[in-house]
Amino acid sequence: MTTPATMAAAASSDSDRGRVESSAPSASTEASSKWLDAHYDPTANIHTFSACLALADLHGDGEYKLVVGDLGPGARQPRLKVLKGPAVLTESPLPALPAAAATFLMEQHEPRAPALALASGPCVYVYKNLRPYFKFSLPPLPLNPVEQDLWSQAKEDQIDPLTLKEMLEGIREKAEVPLSVQSLRFLQLELSEMGAFVNQHKSKTIRRQTVITTMTTLKKNLADEDAVSCLVLGTESKELLVLDPEAFTILAKPHCAGQTGTLSVSVQRGDFDRN
Repeated sequence: MTTPATMAAAASSDSDRGRVESSAPSASTEASSKWLDAHYDPTANIHTFSACLALADLHGDGEYKLVVGDLGPGARQPRLKVLKGPAVLTESPLPALPAAAATFLMEQHEPRAPALALASGPCVYVYKNLRPYFKFSLPPLPLNPVEQDLWSQAKEDQIDPLTLKEMLEGIREKAEVPLSVQSLRFLQLELSEMGAFVNQHKSKTIRRQTVITTMTTLKKNLADEDAVSCLVLGTESKELLVLDPEAFTILAKPHCAGQTGTLSVSVQRGDFDRN
């Protein structure tokens, strides 16, 4: 005789079988995946993006190592890590969060060991033999002349904070040249805080500064694999900068239609000097 208890047990059994059967395709799909894990370690403690990874023969000895710009979890300081296989060979602190990493040959002299470049904020930090070698900073952007004049008047107490606020808001809505970070921060303040902000910035020079969003390399005069390369930087202000690999001066500065997120260099003739 079928009782309510046996009916409930049968329903529960059918439900369990349904759950097992529904999970089977997922396991099968995972087993038949085309991807193989070359290395998987959930405790590796590396926090980064693909743009902050580079594989290079750092010492010119034929042994390639993985360079990682580690963002650092939580409040930890960002770090530069070098791995050989799963082992961390060296690590050192970075001055700021990395945005991109690239390796490139700076010169033809022996040994042919590449330099490492890490982009962070408005700067590129260049390392040779994993030691700090050079710091390149993006040039400041041109200021809006009206904005500059308003801050000069405010510092001389020729206009009050409320007038400064109204004038800056008018510039923000109509001007082609964006406001500086200083002005944007000022506009976010309450009226009671504006006077103290102006006094705090009286001795500071107003600046507009962009940041690097992406970075890659471009062969300079030869298309060979081991040829000298230029760094190519993309910025938040829609600019590309091609840097000389030795002097780190700006060789070219084309303008983009939009902000640069990723860069892929493809030059048919193979190098910067011929194009």
